[in-house]
Amino acid sequence: MPEEKKVKGKGGTSASDTSADALNDSVIESPKPRPDVTQKGQDMIGDFRTDALHEALGRAPIEDDTLMSLLILAFAGLNVRVDSGASDDGFGSKRFKRHAAQLIREDGRLAFDTDTLRVAARSMLIDVLSCRRGMSNSGVVSRIAGKAIGADGFLPNMGLEDFLLCLSRQALETAAKDANVLPRQKVRETRAALVDHFRQERFVHSAALFTPDRQDITDLIKHGEIGPNALQHPP
Repeated sequence: MPEEKKVKGKGGTSASDTSADALNDSVIESPKPRPDVTQKGQDMIGDFRTDALHEALGRAPIEDDTLMSLLILAFAGLNVRVDSGASDDGFGSKRFKRHAAQLIREDGRLAFDTDTLRVAARSMLIDVLSCRRGMSNSGVVSRIAGKAIGADGFLPNMGLEDFLLCLSRQALETAAKDANVLPRQKVRETRAALVDHFRQERFVHSAALFTPDRQDITDLIKHGEIGPNALQHPP
């Protein structure tokens, strides 16, 4: 069969090519709808909102339960990352959202009862505060928190072989004296006597207590001093 001839338009182009070009021209020439607010405008809105939010947090009257709930919500923000002592991993907003989700309704309004608020606050603090050495260490604030809520009473019995091996001879003999245990001639014998003694009694070394070091408190107060331009206390 002979090959079908294509109909040529002006300039030696086929009619199909001409219609395709016209279609492409119409697509290219169609102006894209401009958003109501440009990216720069969105940036400005973010600044406006932040300044207004900070002003309200500093001056607007806020009930105690609302204030506590807002503190919980703050940790669920995208700009928050915590190296938590509750796990070996760093926690971001994804983990903290589970606490915040208990306090809000589907329309975004705060809605909670007192018991739910307390549970969320405790859970958030557990995820954030840490005395572990390393990246997760919260510093002196965790010691202050522990002292405030009587966490000394929850410390475990440290009169075990693993921990007593970490004590010097002088520290072991001091612990023996406080426990009315006669120190032995050899360190390992004194340690064994203490292990046997503390099977029946609880031993907590004084270095493990939550009472913060005075210098750490001084440094915290010094670095946290508020200048004259700080926000005023709310009415």
